[in-house]
Amino acid sequence: MKCDITDLLTFFDELMPSTDEEQKVYWFKSSKKDGTIIIFVVSLFEESIGVIIKSENGVCFSHIDLEKCSEINVLDQEKKCLEVLNPNGRCFLSLLDGAVFTYTENK
Repeated sequence: MKCDITDLLTFFDELMPSTDEEQKVYWFKSSKKDGTIIIFVVSLFEESIGVIIKSENGVCFSHIDLEKCSEINVLDQEKKCLEVLNPNGRCFLSLLDGAVFTYTENK
């Protein structure tokens, strides 16, 4: 999977303690102004990602896993937008405005 972990370190608020660099599994966390918490998990060996969206009191709103990911691209560091590509579609993650997470299948 094509992914620059350094870009993700500056994109998200923090690298979580559950990260396992030996296994190439990285847990990132950010909080939106409204208290929504976004956890983004990257497994480089398994070529997969996970996105968990929670309220500030810990209630999970949404969780999705994507496998066979080919790329993770930070589209706009300032606006906090990134994309994840896999053979079936594109995942878009926004940490600031609008929908937090969208997924579009390839046609």
